[in-house]
Amino acid sequence: MTESAHWVTLENGIELLDASFEHHVYERHIHDTYAIGVTLHGVQRFSCRGAIRNSTPGHIAAIAPGDAHDGQSGSAGGYRYRMMYVPAAILRDVFEDVLERPALETYADSPVVNDPALADLLNTTWKAMAARALLGGEELFHRTIIALATRHSGLRIPCAPVSAPAVHRVRDYLHAHIDRAVSVRELASIASMSRFQLTRQFQRAFGLPLHAYHLHARLEEAKRRLGLGAPIVDVAADLGFADQSHFHRRFKGWFGITPKEWQAAHKHPRPAIGTGATLRP
Repeated sequence: MTESAHWVTLENGIELLDASFEHHVYERHIHDTYAIGVTLHGVQRFSCRGAIRNSTPGHIAAIAPGDAHDGQSGSAGGYRYRMMYVPAAILRDVFEDVLERPALETYADSPVVNDPALADLLNTTWKAMAARALLGGEELFHRTIIALATRHSGLRIPCAPVSAPAVHRVRDYLHAHIDRAVSVRELASIASMSRFQLTRQFQRAFGLPLHAYHLHARLEEAKRRLGLGAPIVDVAADLGFADQSHFHRRFKGWFGITPKEWQAAHKHPRPAIGTGATLRP
């Protein structure tokens, strides 16, 4: 295994690490941040809180600030993992958004938890944040942290009824801003509710998370523009996709065919003579 460590630092101070090690041994150390990660390959072994911990694929490492720990490979062939280092203030903000009171102690009961579904969600969250997907990364981050706390520390969250006017304002805003990135904080302000309340209520009302609904609106608009004959490269750029390949992948994942195939099958007919439209040769 080639040993490597790649770092990404986000604007809010969260640091992301994607690392592979076989022979490297971490000295015993602590972090000032919360370290939350997922093992992708091999055995990630470390001692923490008086015991040896083994994290394998399907496990999540959840290390609090000040928890002394080391780290090394626990099997031949090395290990790979992804970690996010989250400042305490950000985690505190997440829990206060949910409970409207300080709850920083609500995190995880063990430094390693076995939860394959949540590990997959954490890995998806890591990739969205690393790609700097504003709405998707922020929403997934909140969902992952709350899921970790509710599943593995006993956090209980009250379920508020859906506020139809509020979530409809947000839906309309997403449709009106399909060509730019929006944040959960921005949408929560429009809804006059907390970010957590909004993300929960919006999905209950419309069946999709905020970022997925925004993608839906963008792709539906893409279909309309393609049907009018707009160039695929322009549609991808104007609707905020990272590049044409990203647009192609999301379009096919959503509709089952490529933008080019859809455009070929849904060419917009020329307007009839007498409509006042200008016909091109």
